[in-house]
Amino acid sequence: MTVPNFFILGAPRSATTFLYRAVTQHPQIFMSAVKEPAFFSHDGRDPEWVTPIAAPKKIATWEEYLHLFDDSESYPIRGEASTGYLADDHAAQRIRARLDETPYLVAILRNPADRAYSHYLYHRMLNVEPAETFERALLDEPNRQQHHWNMQWRYRETGLYGEHLKRYLNMFGPDRLLVLLHEDFADVPAVLGRVFTHLGIEADVTTNLEGKVNQSGVSKGSLSSWLLQNRNPIKLIGFHLLPRPMRKRLRNWLTDRPPELSQRTRRSLIEYYLGDMEKAERLINRDLSAWRKA
Repeated sequence: MTVPNFFILGAPRSATTFLYRAVTQHPQIFMSAVKEPAFFSHDGRDPEWVTPIAAPKKIATWEEYLHLFDDSESYPIRGEASTGYLADDHAAQRIRARLDETPYLVAILRNPADRAYSHYLYHRMLNVEPAETFERALLDEPNRQQHHWNMQWRYRETGLYGEHLKRYLNMFGPDRLLVLLHEDFADVPAVLGRVFTHLGIEADVTTNLEGKVNQSGVSKGSLSSWLLQNRNPIKLIGFHLLPRPMRKRLRNWLTDRPPELSQRTRRSLIEYYLGDMEKAERLINRDLSAWRKA
């Protein structure tokens, strides 16, 4: 039985897809073909949360999850990327319960106000967010908590990095958790070298991934929204048949540039996160003062 020993935890909209695609190119790393299997968000149980759309579990059982790693025996590093794990109250405990060895973990943090807004825009683009404005979604967050909405739709709460990181540090220790900042990806070779060193494998490996992936946008009407939905069969089949540059051009054609986050909303969010930012700074020993000034 081959089990994973590496997890990209999130946060969502923080370059996790970029990192997933980049590490997949390393000859000593096997990444599950399914990105976001999200198994440890439920671990075979009926999820305690709901979503505003019908979203069945991608991977329902432990046996099905293990099949993701059927061909990984010869790889020293076997991993997956599920961005919901970082903010999930129970994922760390479930990972610990299933694995005999302590896994390697990587989390990526982005300015929480920017991350929350980007996440909202991404869901609006995919037509899976009912609130017509970001501010309305934020106002609805207490209701979403009360009715157990998936954390992926609780944009403000997902950005409490200090609170979320503490669970993983308590469970696995600081040596196994590498925390990167979104800003670190300005130097992709350096940040990948840090990841590979953290994993204990050859660090001087070249990848050919460039540019941005999974950019947010505002869909140009109902047809564009439908075509961009992750559960749309045309997207599931057709987009994967197109070369990546063509997929990017098609996405750009279907979307408009989103409006900027209002300064009033940004200030409100930064004030909300101030205490947690200080906690995160102490946990990861990184200066986050630029986030507070944003």
